[in-house]
Amino acid sequence: MTSWGGYCTTLAGALRRFHGFGEEVCAFFDFFAQPATALERAAAKDLGPAGLTPAEIATAREYGRLLQAYERLFWNTLAELP
Repeated sequence: MTSWGGYCTTLAGALRRFHGFGEEVCAFFDFFAQPATALERAAAKDLGPAGLTPAEIATAREYGRLLQAYERLFWNTLAELP
């Protein structure tokens, strides 16, 4: 699980436990708390039988790398705060 996935798991649990929020409110965090393989299956289902072209897959991978880089910047920034 990514740092983001772990964060989403913790946040969804806290929202439920300490604030009494239900499934609908926590759905966003629950979605991203899933292991990557579950996310990949959900994305593939949404894409339908046509799938993606090789160029679209390359673009999606680049966006994924950018997202991870931004996530790393976020966590590194928090770690550097006094």
